[in-house]
Amino acid sequence: MAGRRPQFVWMMVARSGTLIMGMLASVVVARALPPQSRGTYYMAVSVATAALSLGHLSVEQAQTALWARRGHRSRLDRGAVPLGLCVGSVAGAGALGLSALFQGRGHLPDTALLVTACAGVPLGMAVLYGTNITLLRDRTRVAGWAMVVSAVVQCLCLIGLGLTGLLTVWTVVAVWSGSFAVSLAVLVGAGGVTTGRPDVRLAAATCAKGLRFHTGSAAAYLLVRSDVFLLNALAGPRDVGVYTLAVTLAELSRLAVDVFAQVTLSLQFDGEGSASAQVTARLVRFTVLLGVTSAVTTVAVASVAVTPLYGHAYASAAGLVALLVPGVLLLSTARPLSTFLLRQGSSRLVVVPSLTALAVNTALNVAMIPVWGAAGCAVASTVAYGTLVAFQVRYFTRTSGLRWTCLLPTGAERSRLATEVRHRTRALRAGGTS
Repeated sequence: MAGRRPQFVWMMVARSGTLIMGMLASVVVARALPPQSRGTYYMAVSVATAALSLGHLSVEQAQTALWARRGHRSRLDRGAVPLGLCVGSVAGAGALGLSALFQGRGHLPDTALLVTACAGVPLGMAVLYGTNITLLRDRTRVAGWAMVVSAVVQCLCLIGLGLTGLLTVWTVVAVWSGSFAVSLAVLVGAGGVTTGRPDVRLAAATCAKGLRFHTGSAAAYLLVRSDVFLLNALAGPRDVGVYTLAVTLAELSRLAVDVFAQVTLSLQFDGEGSASAQVTARLVRFTVLLGVTSAVTTVAVASVAVTPLYGHAYASAAGLVALLVPGVLLLSTARPLSTFLLRQGSSRLVVVPSLTALAVNTALNVAMIPVWGAAGCAVASTVAYGTLVAFQVRYFTRTSGLRWTCLLPTGAERSRLATEVRHRTRALRAGGTS
């Protein structure tokens, strides 16, 4: 683990910078747009994001599974971006076609706004595939720069539009869509992923392999985002505007855990069998410690910062954060388990947990949103995330032969973290009084 510390620190800095830019951008948007307009913008982005998440064919999972075969690596690398552009074009067109069928129902945005959002899907798909290759190549710095530069450009554009009075729902969506081009330029220009003539046969094999996992991937996406579509249909754009702000804030608690999972991804492929399981258990124990610390901090900060930053119209988002964070914590800390199960090569281990959790999420949302609105949506999401993680833990223990208690931090590990936190706190206090 110690050898990964520089990468972890760098990715933390990169992700923190990205989040700071994102938070600043969200404040600018919230101050310029009322909750209903923010909800309309978010729904347009959600349609494009759904095209990315449901149309990616789980190619990045197939890339990860095939990466163990060293002979495939160079061809997977040079084919990632062209494949992403092709698959993304089909996915974007499909999203627009489906949206046309529901236009005028379910509070969907107008066609022009959806076209603007979906224009970014091909670029976003190329970024998705390219970033995964970059991480598999252990080039975390390039992946970090791609995130940071894109976030800075997006934030500066929104600030400029806000200062000139040109910040509208359409311009916010256009900036979001264009930000993928910046990420892709950095990934390619900095050598994180190469481009060249793709191996058509391997590309087809990658898509075919990905489709084995895609039901699980699609269910996993719908698990974390279908609530927004249901809330929009059952309650309207205003509730979506407040709820999605709460989701954005709650997901801040994933920062340290996601970065740790990214920089340690290759460690789960270094060993075989029991060795990989032991590494996975160690990673989960550490992510639990990071996750709990981040979750407590996120809830505390949100409780005092939402109204001053975003205004009284978004005040209820603070309570929603507290309802969402436990589920986000469970989902993020179990990320190494997902990677371990993916490596086993059995689609059932990936698909069944996601489908079951999605069914729970949908049923609870339909029952609870009409009664409790966004709060019911938050509770339903947390329960569903817990269901997913419970299945993943069960499959991990059955596959690895380890007990579920090996995933819980030991007393020594908790003590080391507590000591580190105390030292950091004293150092900050000393710096503040000097």
